[in-house]
Amino acid sequence: MKLIYCTCNVSMLETLVEVIEEEKISEYQIIEQVLAKSRRSEPRLNTPVWPGYNSAVFMQVNDEEKVTHLVNHIKAINSSAFNPAELITLCIWKLDDYIFE
Repeated sequence: MKLIYCTCNVSMLETLVEVIEEEKISEYQIIEQVLAKSRRSEPRLNTPVWPGYNSAVFMQVNDEEKVTHLVNHIKAINSSAFNPAELITLCIWKLDDYIFE
């Protein structure tokens, strides 16, 4: 099983959730307001100096094919991003335990 973490500009959250649903990933959690700094864009700290924020999504996926499709879908979105602030970050970890019973 994999734990997938994505973060994106809040303006891309709807797009990201659409991709997750399209890939039929049924277990995920959304954190709507995440303060962030990135080497690719301006900080998003929800302050007057650095306005805005990011959002984060955590997913638990057992199907390797779904993971591969999700990665490829995110890469395709990122390749057509209008600017670096629209990039979706994706990280994947092996999930040793997942208790939800």
